[in-house]
Amino acid sequence: MYKKYEMELAGRTLRVDVDRVAKQANGAVLMHYGDTTVLCTATASEKPREGIDFFPLSVEYNERLYAVGKIPGGFNKREGKASENAIRVIDRPMRPLFPKDYRNDVTLENLVMSVDQDCSPELTAMLGAAIAVSISDIPFDGPISTTQVGLVDGEFVFNPTSAQREVSDLALTVASTREKVIMIEAGANEVPEAQMIDGIFAAHEVNQKVIAFIDTIVAECGKPKHEYESCAV
Repeated sequence: MYKKYEMELAGRTLRVDVDRVAKQANGAVLMHYGDTTVLCTATASEKPREGIDFFPLSVEYNERLYAVGKIPGGFNKREGKASENAIRVIDRPMRPLFPKDYRNDVTLENLVMSVDQDCSPELTAMLGAAIAVSISDIPFDGPISTTQVGLVDGEFVFNPTSAQREVSDLALTVASTREKVIMIEAGANEVPEAQMIDGIFAAHEVNQKVIAFIDTIVAECGKPKHEYESCAV
């Protein structure tokens, strides 16, 4: 038996399965967004790593060609390396929200199982990583959410489809906590500053709906955060 949670996000169904697989992880969710499926797990060591002066967080994002129904053939059967953009989109907003005196090893593993070209696996992995940590016993000042924004024919579209991305004048990614926007990445085709700001605020509003959804999951499935040995300087 496992718990299933659903919400409508940008016209598509976002589904979160908790306790379906990877039960030995501190926190794990199987994410479904449209036909995109990503397994997201969060694990932490029991004790801090000795002799280090930084937080040892590792973010992994593994996508294989089988996720889009392809098998490598010919002489070169090796897969390509992981998407640096996906790792950055997960790492940048989440890293500052762990305690500054926390030195336990933490790994956020994201395994892409299948890909729907209209539902970004990177976005799905980011949401999954945030939920996995939020329901785990790992100290974390979340939850957080991320929304992608496009601009098609002068109108904002959230988490744009593949066709919409092709004609969009804006590629904006916004991550938020309950209180504020914490990360922005953007590329644009000469979009006015006022319109860019409107897009950021619009994405922040969408993020609040997702955070409220995550809160319901944490309320039912969340573990108490564990005590840890402070390594404050």
